[in-house]
Amino acid sequence: MPLTRLTPPEAMLAALLDGVVPVAAQRLPAAAALGRMIGEDLRASAPFPPQDIALREGWAVSAAATLGASPYGPIPLTETPMLLRAGEALPPGTDALLGPFDLEEHPLPQALQAAAPGDNIRRAGEDFPALAPVAQAGRRLRALDIPSLLAAGIAEVAVRVPRVTLLDCGTGLAPMLAALAGIEGAEITLDDAAPDALRDAGGDAILVVGGTGESSEDPAPRALAAAGTLMAHGLAARPGMATAIGRIGAAPVLLLPGRAEDALAAWWLLGRPLLRHLAGAAAPPPREARLARKVASTIGLAELVPLRFAEPAIVEPLSVGALPLGVLSQAEALLVVPPGAEGYEAGSMIACEAL
Repeated sequence: MPLTRLTPPEAMLAALLDGVVPVAAQRLPAAAALGRMIGEDLRASAPFPPQDIALREGWAVSAAATLGASPYGPIPLTETPMLLRAGEALPPGTDALLGPFDLEEHPLPQALQAAAPGDNIRRAGEDFPALAPVAQAGRRLRALDIPSLLAAGIAEVAVRVPRVTLLDCGTGLAPMLAALAGIEGAEITLDDAAPDALRDAGGDAILVVGGTGESSEDPAPRALAAAGTLMAHGLAARPGMATAIGRIGAAPVLLLPGRAEDALAAWWLLGRPLLRHLAGAAAPPPREARLARKVASTIGLAELVPLRFAEPAIVEPLSVGALPLGVLSQAEALLVVPPGAEGYEAGSMIACEAL
């Protein structure tokens, strides 16, 4: 029988997430935690740098001792300053650094330039004081965070890593979906199995691609109903209409259609939000932009509109209700027209999500 009832994306997502909680955080070495969602706020255990340090090679001096110095009026110093390399600690009694050629050593040490307090140095605690936040929970750990973690004395990071079982019913789309899930920090188990493998599937979430169409007799929904609970079959969205959701035990199950554009629509509307929820990720802020052209949409269906930035704050719709492969390679953001809207006029300000 054909699908007779379609569920709006917001309602289907709410049902999919109902009762689902973020996975427990696990501690991993910082390098192994890259790309994962941070599970708890990270704070510096001590100030950094722990003391004043040189930012370049130069002579550590007391700025007051160099007051008025110039190449034409050198100021004698009581002793030869210490020559430091970048990153070395300043000795007591010094608060600035002269450049390597701003001092004459013989016959007596003389400053050839005046220094102000703080010149060419970084003060203790300037990067961050003790207990300062280094990275916040709910966002992805980036390579750029690693130097701060090392400086803060943080060797391990608590991250949330959803375990996802991905079953491919012969579509060949598993590598794409596995890559998308990996971007969200998930750990993927792949299985090129038939839909009846659902009964033995484990993990924090189960994704099945293929085996679901616009009929209640399709094999993946039937297998889900037999192994657990089929909660909804039929998404009020274009593309992605044949999407279904359910549960096996406590694990949420998402059945994605076997065509690439339908699977991607189901992923963006339901799959990605599910994994972000499991990982405890903060919702990314939408990006506001102005439409270069009118977007006309069908009432009753959420329609996906891939966008390209014509200018930094102006987007051009590439298609409406379809995700052709040639368009996907150009898309930079995504607009979802809600089921109750007829679209947007040219020049309208819209909220979109970067891809």
